Amino acid sequence: MKKRETPVGFWLQGADAKDILLPQGYIPITKNDEVKKCIHKIADLVSSMTIMLMENGTDGDIRLKNELSKKIDVYPNNFMVRKNFIYKIVSDMIATGNSVVMPQVQDGLIDNLNIWDINRVSFYGDYEKYYITYKLQNFDPDEVLHFVLIPDDLMPFKGQGFIPIIKDTIANLVQANTTKTGFLQSKWKPSLIIKVESDAEGMQVKEEREKILNSYVGDTDSGEPWIVPASEIDVKEVRPLSLQDLAIQESIELDKKAVASAFGVPASMIGIGAFNKDEYNNFISSVIMPIAKVIEQEMSKKLVYKPSWYFRFNAKSLMQYNLAEMTTHVKEMVAGGMINRNEGRNAFDYSPVDGLNEYVVLENYIPVADVGNQKKLKGGDGQSE
Repeated sequence: MKKRETPVGFWLQGADAKDILLPQGYIPITKNDEVKKCIHKIADLVSSMTIMLMENGTDGDIRLKNELSKKIDVYPNNFMVRKNFIYKIVSDMIATGNSVVMPQVQDGLIDNLNIWDINRVSFYGDYEKYYITYKLQNFDPDEVLHFVLIPDDLMPFKGQGFIPIIKDTIANLVQANTTKTGFLQSKWKPSLIIKVESDAEGMQVKEEREKILNSYVGDTDSGEPWIVPASEIDVKEVRPLSLQDLAIQESIELDKKAVASAFGVPASMIGIGAFNKDEYNNFISSVIMPIAKVIEQEMSKKLVYKPSWYFRFNAKSLMQYNLAEMTTHVKEMVAGGMINRNEGRNAFDYSPVDGLNEYVVLENYIPVADVGNQKKLKGGDGQSE
């Protein structure tokens, strides 16, 4: 009986694996300059927001300041501050659709939130249940923080990110840049065409062409005019095609705008066009905050122990307001009794002042508790004032 051969599998690791498996000159789509700019802008803005620990209340939600809120907002990772920690999470979410963080607990308290290398993470399962594989170990989703961006159509428990949306656009942009580089480096851009009286066979020989050219040009010093017989030679200047003629520049600009549009990033943030405040604020509301909501909800679901607690990013810190608009808004809020004057000062990063914690209304700053005691509301006391 013939012995059955056992198939052998092996892993390719290191730089050699990339050289063997990928064609020469291959660059991951996330390394494209325009894609990197968009990912950076989004991750930078999301990571710039303060993470607040909130508690549901009967009269409205209040912000809590305790060790848990400090841990998540200041030093969630033992080696990174919150800014860099969230930046890495968002970058992975955009590029791959997923980011996985392993909470490490010591004495019942969160000690460290460790970000996994997303390139070594795999997801398996179906619509009902799935598990996560990392370094040959399987983990239940409840054991980790799994941040998902744009759920996959077939496996909704994992994300797909923005990359599938922009693949074709990036391919067009790379091709346009290649054409532009090739055109600029091309030697076939003659500035002159010289027409001479000669037979076709002679013009096909390089030595004959050089002999004719040198007979008129070779002995002429730099800057001196050429003197040629009018009946034998005709010199014409030729202007080669420019990038403008080929519309390559406009094509590249359109592709850059298309990449920015796919990410939802205003074109002005990647260097095209002028800044528009309304467009920027819409970008914060429609792109930045949905990504922040994914992080908020996953952290609230798995890190807090009280049902009334939850995490929230401070989106107001990213919105663009001019000083006049901000001043008018705060004054109206104070005059309407919605915030006190110290809260108004805090909007401009001023320190609180004693005596300004009372809530007042109207232009004469009557305390809210005394609004109903005004004489004009009770008909006065019969005495003239």
